[in-house]
Amino acid sequence: MTASAQSIAEYVTHVQDVRRKSTDAAALPAADAAAERRGQAARLLRDGAQERLVSLLLGLRMAREQLDEASSPVAAELLDGAVRDAKAALAQVREVAAGPCPQVLQLRGLVPAVAALAAASPVPVTVTVHSGRIRLPRAVETHVYFLVAEALVHAVEDSGASRAEVQLTHIGSDLVVSVVSDACPPRGPGADARVGAMTECVTLLEGTLTVTCSSAVGTTVRAVLPAPAGAA
Repeated sequence: MTASAQSIAEYVTHVQDVRRKSTDAAALPAADAAAERRGQAARLLRDGAQERLVSLLLGLRMAREQLDEASSPVAAELLDGAVRDAKAALAQVREVAAGPCPQVLQLRGLVPAVAALAAASPVPVTVTVHSGRIRLPRAVETHVYFLVAEALVHAVEDSGASRAEVQLTHIGSDLVVSVVSDACPPRGPGADARVGAMTECVTLLEGTLTVTCSSAVGTTVRAVLPAPAGAA
């Protein structure tokens, strides 16, 4: 190859590199926008599915409470089965919708997973842990994770909080989960569904949930959950 031909080849290669880099740089915002659209669609799908399943589960339980088992044993058995199926479907939707966080939850435990939720929050969230335990049973960790996730969305999106704190405290064999924010009262359209989802998380673990709101203090979501020691 002559010097002139080599110079031309180098110039062509340089132009191709510049064009490729320019194309890649231009593609980044488009890829980010597409990812954001997919994320928004996934969140809408998750929220809609969870809201419908929570409403379905509450409706089935109310119907079961009104049914006289003695006079309609077959119907009672069918409703009990429907309640179990709805609970299982809700757990599966939450597992799929959580994205990468269940992997963090599975590999590292509840505290790192909650810390990841706090880091992803659009407002400052502090995490305080008072516990000597490293891991809890998987079912407990999963439902506590979703409880905290729903409580943070309830604080930020439904109530307009500017900051929040998550507290995880072991008292005896119980885990006390508190999410405290500086906003009150909830005003978003999904507030009731969010409280329903939190209630369901706690109910599945046979715990208790209280949500209090004060203009002076803010909103506190507090759950007391049986949390026996065990491997995840």
